[in-house]
Amino acid sequence: MELQQFKKTIDPLIQAFLDKKLKSLSVIGNEATKEYLNYLKLFLNEGKRIRAYLAFLTYKAYGGKKDKDALSLLVFIELLHAFLLIHDDIMDKADKRHNIKTAHKFIEEKVKHLTRIDSGYFGISQAILLGDYLFSWTHEILDTNASFDKEIIKQVKLILSTIMDEVILGQMIDLNTTLYEKVSKEEIMKKITLKTAYYSFVRPMQIGATLSGKEYDEKFLENFGKHLGIAFQTQDDLLDIKFEELQTHKSSFNDIEQRQQTFFSYFIFNEWSTKQKILLSKYFGKHLSDFDKKILRKMFEESGAIAYGEKIMQENFKQAKILLEKQEMNQEYKNLFFKLIRLIENRQS
Repeated sequence: MELQQFKKTIDPLIQAFLDKKLKSLSVIGNEATKEYLNYLKLFLNEGKRIRAYLAFLTYKAYGGKKDKDALSLLVFIELLHAFLLIHDDIMDKADKRHNIKTAHKFIEEKVKHLTRIDSGYFGISQAILLGDYLFSWTHEILDTNASFDKEIIKQVKLILSTIMDEVILGQMIDLNTTLYEKVSKEEIMKKITLKTAYYSFVRPMQIGATLSGKEYDEKFLENFGKHLGIAFQTQDDLLDIKFEELQTHKSSFNDIEQRQQTFFSYFIFNEWSTKQKILLSKYFGKHLSDFDKKILRKMFEESGAIAYGEKIMQENFKQAKILLEKQEMNQEYKNLFFKLIRLIENRQS
């Protein structure tokens, strides 16, 4: 099953789960809370499903047979991802995600006409609670599962705990780097490894392998996932500065506006001319107009920062492919992993 077909298969399961939860909550809520909760259906209708797909693909590669049971269980990964995105968007002050308003902005707009309240603070508060619901439901799916052996579920829950430790620490490092204009390459690599490589690639594959009940090559999953994750995040940071919002379906130059440190900003602040350091410093952490973005886009291109980041991205894609080619695996699933890599390489959103 390729990613596109996987999305068509798991999306109805995600929506069915949400329908069930929202129906039970709407009985004890009110019209306003019902509207906020229904936003989750809209938000979770979007997304590529890469993390759940990696888990499922690894499950199959290691001989997993219970496809329907695995798909139902892996809904928890997408709920977890949505929870983290909602909270991440608050910290990043992002206005748009998947070409729709972020949760806190959606709710803020609903109450903006009420002049005696702080609508921005209200939107953030309600969005945090929406995220909390999603996190609670990830545990509910695991705790109520009766299709897989209890010991297997226990191991999956331990991986989930590891994910949370790593993502939270990665986010703390990420936030801390916004305090400075000059940070080390190692610090950037550390946050990328924790926030993206382990969370989005290594751990989902470990979950899939664990569900199969078979022994798996932990070293391969870790090294392959790390290279793929570093390439993916570097590509994400590149899309943020290289393309317009119409192409990526999310806010552009958000990294610069929120003082997010990437390999691209690292290159300017640490490797390039004083003139360009001053230029980036002028815009770092500021709201940018379309004209400002054009100036910065030109600077990143002409300085060689984009080429620098692309080299890191391409090298990690290459290493991931080399590791996959050498790995002993059923050729059918190896081909699907290669197709996924090519799909990621060619993405523009």
